Amino acid sequence: MKKLIILISLVLCVVFIMSSCDEIKKYIYNPFDPVTETETETETDAGLVTIEEDTVIPHAEFVDPITGDPTETDISTARPVAVVVKNDRTASPQFGLSGASVLYEASVEGGLTRFLAVYSDVSQVNKVGPVIDSRSYFYDFAANHNAVFVQAGTTSNGNKTQISRGITALDAIVGDMTPGFYRDQALISSRGTENSILTDANGLKSRASQYGISLKTDRQVKPYTTVDYLQNRSMTGGTYCTFLSIPFSTNMTVEYKYSTLTNKYSRSQYGEIHTDALNGKQLSFTNLIIIIADYNTANMTTGEMNIVNTGKGSGYYIYGGSSIMITWQRTDGENPIKLYEADGLTPLQISSGNTYVAVVSPRLSGKIEFERSEK
Repeated sequence: MKKLIILISLVLCVVFIMSSCDEIKKYIYNPFDPVTETETETETDAGLVTIEEDTVIPHAEFVDPITGDPTETDISTARPVAVVVKNDRTASPQFGLSGASVLYEASVEGGLTRFLAVYSDVSQVNKVGPVIDSRSYFYDFAANHNAVFVQAGTTSNGNKTQISRGITALDAIVGDMTPGFYRDQALISSRGTENSILTDANGLKSRASQYGISLKTDRQVKPYTTVDYLQNRSMTGGTYCTFLSIPFSTNMTVEYKYSTLTNKYSRSQYGEIHTDALNGKQLSFTNLIIIIADYNTANMTTGEMNIVNTGKGSGYYIYGGSSIMITWQRTDGENPIKLYEADGLTPLQISSGNTYVAVVSPRLSGKIEFERSEK
């Protein structure tokens, strides 16, 4: 009987020890174990809160061909869409700019600027506008991405560019406005008729189908390469840039402020933060690019401007609180501009994420501010 009791005791001890070892293993780091998501709980006034400590971000099955960000669906064959959007005090805040993969900004007459919002896929065009007339150099920007062009009219010089290049734009004022575009009655009341034209994905799909324009492509192009979304762009040799001021004219300057929390630059214009009327969020970008290119007058009667963006030039790339010098090259307006490091040989590599591109005259480039002390 004593032997039986001793045997039972030994078995219980072994079970207890093995159970304890299993618990101990939970706290012993094994470098050969796969990394998984772990959670802890902390006590607050509201009760227990679960906190994720280590989260593995898997490589995405699909990525955006322009931004390099993960996408839920495959848009690798989607043809980008480029929409001309007005930018003055009355037209602001605009709709849908925060959803653009790339946002170009360039000067137009009167010291104002205008946008070309590029979306990687037409499905990203939720509600965008006010759509406005184009300038000839905006077709050059769209060619950087082989994008379908969307506008509400153009200038005489722009019309010549369309004809010479065989560009069929989805145009709000050529033929019937629908399908493709509509005037928002609330905007007509608050901002006037010229600031009321909007577009969306369904409308553009219908318009493209009507014009026989494919929204698919086997030729994805862009002026730069994008790092893997799990990595960071190295800015070795860069100079500090946590604040950026870009002058387009004597009465039009835009500003960007860098946040270490979001790793993005947030935009202000006309002395206030620049928001998206669609969601109320301030416009912010992971990458900022400045292209320095000369402006001249294309039409002395109307004052229509033109940008000399062929040949070679310089500029800046800003990311993560730093800026570096870059160079650009372009053979003609129909082919994409190519961006390089300062040496003019190494292709520019930017971080994954959305991008803002400013085209600035060399006469004003010396007034660009890359840092400003807090007052």
